Amino acid sequence: MEKPKKAAKTTQSATAGAATLKRILFADDNKSIRDIVSECLEFIGYEVSLAINGIEALAIFLETSFDLVLTDLEMPVMDGLSLAGRIKEKSPGTPVILLTGADSETVLKMDSGAVDSVILKPFSLEDLQGAVQRTLVSGRFNRTTHRVKPS
Repeated sequence: MEKPKKAAKTTQSATAGAATLKRILFADDNKSIRDIVSECLEFIGYEVSLAINGIEALAIFLETSFDLVLTDLEMPVMDGLSLAGRIKEKSPGTPVILLTGADSETVLKMDSGAVDSVILKPFSLEDLQGAVQRTLVSGRFNRTTHRVKPS
């Protein structure tokens, strides 16, 4: 297995030449999570750029176009919800998925409308893959929370 990629580096899967390759920006301050999630996304055919916080993610986003932004909620410097708001200000059609360990009720209370989908931790790689694929297929404003039973 290849060594993990450094933060803020762009990595590509073996299918990098494919016309359908989607670009994902992933921000998380936890290196282990960044490595696991990026390797999973690359394995299933996405091009992934990494950031260690919201400020770095926003800078990368402003320099490059992405099909989707995946961000942790709790990060230093700028949290994921603030990042989602800034992303939507600049590019309202770019879907944003929020990863969080917070309960769904807390997430719903603080949702500003900038987040299209939420994945609750802990999550499986199948949860991640499904959420990313559904969000990309449905485009924007998916407004779903994964791994939460309906009321």
